Amino acid sequence: TSLSILDLCLTAHFSEKPSLFVGPTGTGKSVYITDYLLNSVDQKIFKPVVINFSAQTTAKQTQDIIMGKLDKRQKGVFGPPFGQKMVIYVDDLNMPMPETYGAQPPIELLRQWLDHWRWYDLKDCSSIQLIDCIFIGSMGPAGGGRNQITPRFLRHLNLISINEFDDDTMLTIYNSIISWHLTTKQFPKEFSTLGQNIVNATLQIYKGAIKNLLPTPEKSHYLFNLRDFSRVIQGCCLSSPNFIEDTDTFRRLWVHE
Repeated sequence: TSLSILDLCLTAHFSEKPSLFVGPTGTGKSVYITDYLLNSVDQKIFKPVVINFSAQTTAKQTQDIIMGKLDKRQKGVFGPPFGQKMVIYVDDLNMPMPETYGAQPPIELLRQWLDHWRWYDLKDCSSIQLIDCIFIGSMGPAGGGRNQITPRFLRHLNLISINEFDDDTMLTIYNSIISWHLTTKQFPKEFSTLGQNIVNATLQIYKGAIKNLLPTPEKSHYLFNLRDFSRVIQGCCLSSPNFIEDTDTFRRLWVHE
């Protein structure tokens, strides 16, 4: 599981080898890692720093965020408080916009760190060595605003793939969610079969949209993922038997979503 892999990433044997989780949008990369860092690790030892990259993120912003969380151990050496390790988690790693010559400055800064375990002070250009820091990143496949990552950076990383859910898994997840909603809100029994039909129909439309509504330069927003599927089910789960009097009304709500 993802949690077991994250456990390995933070143990002494693997901690010197940074890791990168790659998978389509909506597969839970950020949720897995953030929840693990905030709730599952020993907070007395591991201190997480979460950074979300965007197209406008700069190398200076990245360095300032990381340096702001580190203490000065001695001259030219920075790290977390003694006896602790800093876990630097970068989400949407491949989002920064390439500059004129194709490089992505925030990623080149991280590459310099992983190449030499140091970078340089922006004021006096003195060397800054970083110690007791662990890198974990996550990103989606290139395309739709995401860019290719330079192999010079990827060579440092353990690549871990998170795949999309298959149809049976998606049906199980969303059928459970909508069945729980209908039961908790005490909808009449005839709604139970309708809930399964709605999930099946949503899956068919979702698959059809991915296959037929492909992104083009004029319609670059035609990128569908599990978040779109979830929004439809989430909208249906806002219903109440006080306002949904029959199954036809519930169907109209689904069509609206």
